[in-house]
This record gives sequence, structure tokens and C-alpha cells, in this order.
Amino acid sequence: MVLFVQGCFSGLVLPGNEIPALFNYKNEGASILFKLPEFDGRNLNGMNVCIVCSSHLEKEETKQIRIKLTNYTKGFTKKFRAVAVNLVKSCEDHLWQGHISNNFFKLGSEDEVELIVDCMNTMTVKKTGVYLVYEQDEARLKAKRGLDSDDRAGSSCDNLLQAKRLRMETSPLNIEENMDVA
Repeated sequence: MVLFVQGCFSGLVLPGNEIPALFNYKNEGASILFKLPEFDGRNLNGMNVCIVCSSHLEKEETKQIRIKLTNYTKGFTKKFRAVAVNLVKSCEDHLWQGHISNNFFKLGSEDEVELIVDCMNTMTVKKTGVYLVYEQDEARLKAKRGLDSDDRAGSSCDNLLQAKRLRMETSPLNIEENMDVA
């Protein structure tokens, strides 16, 4: 059974050529097969997906990313509609990072899953990574954000940079929302 999800996902493009260390699962190429861990009472909110990609500089069309997720344990495949990516012409590799909510695919503890990134011949995917985001992580992050806002006036630059990095790396929300820290 293949389902097409009408919702869209968004993401952020940054220069880079390595999947960040915090990503639970990493693989070379455009696909990654992994088994989810035992959730131990946690609720999976979704997953952050990160790819290392290079643009086909000779092609002028809009760069696009589609994601296909197959759950071998439950026997279904879902495809997520393409998202347009604004990638500057460059010979350098870039990172694209986006979030997909578990509301769409209802992954469970110990499900065996394959995620495939399809750039429809507009980019080459060199590496793929997945970071699992749990509701409990979000609650801790929101609590930390509340503390950060109280401490901002007296915070050092290092603490602000660390808070920005934590928000960027762990937030399952639209990543652009995390760029508002001054």
C-alpha cells in the first residue's frame, strides 16, 4: 500500500558536508534503513532528516526534495510531497534539514523503517541522517527556552550561541522559527 501525504514539510539549507553528530542514524547515499529503539515510555513526535547534497550546476530548474518512508514492520509506504529548495549555485556541498511529524506515519517502538530521499535529478544526495524527536525532548526544550529568556540580559555570547545551536539541533518545529534569537 502506498499513500501520498498531502501535507508539506519545510527545511533549511546551510553550507556543510557532514551530518551533525547528534543524528541517531547516518548512511552514505540517499537512503537509510534503521530499526527504531524501544521508546521506554516516551512518545515519538517525529524525525529530523538531514542530507548532504550537491547541486547539478548545469541545471537551472528549481531544486526539489521528496521523501518516501517505508515501514516494513507495519507494511506501508508513504510519500511526502516535494518541497522546493533554494540552493545557491555553488561547487560546495550543502546540508538540508527538515522535520516530518509522526502524525503522518505513526511509527512505533522497534519498527523497521527505510527512508529514501529523492531529489528528482536536481541534486545528488551524498549522505542521509535521521534524528528522532520525542515529546519529552520538546518539553525540556520549551522549559529551557523559558529559562533562556529570563537569563538573556546577563548571558554571555557563548551561552547565547549554545542556546541557538541547541534550538537549531533539537527543535522539531519549523526550523526557520528558531532563527529569531538575537
